[in-house]
Parts: sequence; C-alpha cells; structure tokens
Amino acid sequence: MGKILIVDDSRLIAHVAKTMLTKRGHEIIVAQDGKAGLEAAKSEKPDIILLDVIMPIMDGYEVCEHLKEDDSTKEIPIIMVTSQAEAADKVKGLELGALDYVTKPFDEAELIARVNIHLRLRELYEAVQEQNRQLQKMANRDGLTGLYNHRYFHEQLSQDFLRAKRYNENLSCVLFDIDFFKKFNDTYGHQTGDIVLKALASVVQRATRESDLSARYGGEEFALILYHTDGPAAYEMAERLRTMVESHEVQDNGNVLRVTISLGVATFPHERIHDSKELVDFADQALYKAKDNGRNRVEVFDD
Repeated sequence: MGKILIVDDSRLIAHVAKTMLTKRGHEIIVAQDGKAGLEAAKSEKPDIILLDVIMPIMDGYEVCEHLKEDDSTKEIPIIMVTSQAEAADKVKGLELGALDYVTKPFDEAELIARVNIHLRLRELYEAVQEQNRQLQKMANRDGLTGLYNHRYFHEQLSQDFLRAKRYNENLSCVLFDIDFFKKFNDTYGHQTGDIVLKALASVVQRATRESDLSARYGGEEFALILYHTDGPAAYEMAERLRTMVESHEVQDNGNVLRVTISLGVATFPHERIHDSKELVDFADQALYKAKDNGRNRVEVFDD
C-alpha cells in the first residue's frame, strides 16, 4: 500500500478518488490547490501524486514543473488528472515529467490499476537505487578490512584539500604500516596475515573519530584523513593509535600475536604543501623516517 497525494481543486473529484483508493488500503492526503500540493509533496513525501491539470492560480502543468525542478520531489511519480482527452494536453504533461494520465470522471478499475502499476514501478526503482548504493559502497571499500580503498582515499583527499585550502582549515594526513609484516607473513602464512590486517582495521576504527576517514592504502599500509586537526593534535591521535595497536592481542588458532606500526604525519597549512599529493608525499617521508629511527614510533614531517 502507498501514500498518495491528490492535488485537485474540486472537493467532489478529490473525495471520489480518495474513496476509491482508501478502499484499497492506501493512505490519502488531499491538497486543494497547486501551492498546497507543492508544500504537501515536500513535507509528506508521498509515493505517488494524482495531479489535476485545470486549477486556478497554478495549474497542474506548473505544479508538475516545480515538482521536477526540486531535488526533494523530482523522483515522485506523477499521474495527471484531466477531463480533456486531446493528445496535445497529454503530451505536454509527459514532456514536463508526468508518467501517466487518467481522465475524469474516474473509472475505478482503471484508476486503481494505474496507481498500482506506478507504485510497483516506484518500488522496483527504489530497490534498484538501493542496490546501486550498495554496489557503490562496495566499490569504495577494501574487501578484506572494510576500510575505504586507495582510489577513494585519493579522490576524497583531493576534494578535502581544496576545501581546506579555500577556507584555511587544518587538514592532516597519517600514513602507517605494520612493522616487519613480510617476515610475519613468511612465518605464519598469509591467512594469519589477513587476520592481522582485519584486526588492525578494527583498532583503527575504534581509535579514530567518526568524522575522520580511514583507508587501506595498499598491502599492509594504511592512511587516515584527519579533518580540522592541526599538527600537535594529529601527532597525539597517531600516538594513541600506535599505543592501542601495540597493546592489542590478535587471536589466531589459540595463538596470541602482537604487532606494532610506524606512522608518519603531515599537516596543512604548511609552506611546502601546496596540494593533496604533496600532503601524502610528506606524510610518506615522515613514515620512512619513523622506520629509519627504529620503527614502532610516530614522526611528523618538518623542514
């Protein structure tokens, strides 16, 4: 059953349509002019709209045009209601975005059939949209860890950097990887290595804010985007993450495993950082410095 908005200045016609549709279990909302119809469409979010063509002040064509121009209502199916049978009138409504027509006085069977068809089409459309959202989500995520992937990280950082530059906001990037992970994989096997990567991703999600972005950068390397975060705060967050990882126990077939990570931090604004690529490059330089200085530590890019 659906929520149906009837927009018609005739109380009689609206009552007849409401009676026919209510019997079939639909929830009916009635608006008696175009302006009220637009407001009801925005506030009630109906599943379908029955829209009379001939109304004073604002006719159905104008209402249809406004509905299709508004992002909040443009996807709502519209069935135009008219007593005019001329093809030109029907074509005009269809060109403006209406999906169908019914004529009055109503044939009950026809009205119910057309409404049900478009409700079903809307259900199918929403199911496809949800499936597409899920596919897009999967396309942006790393299959093993559930964090964002390398491609999405760079796409997002590029946009975030431009915004930070425009509004002079702090933006920090953290790159880190697991110390001696190759030796770890060679000793315990890749299946255990995957368990470690997933465990690390779980620690990362607990350590970071919901507003920050976490990504698997590649292999055993990970990346963070820390929004509105200056250098000292980024260092503090990275150090907290390092400590949490160091103390975390990874369970694998009765074995208790521990790993450590090395982290590099770079922050914008900085006189040598002019774009998102340089932000990542300098975070990477800091990461290599952390490795050179003994690993299991945080280093911050400086001159």
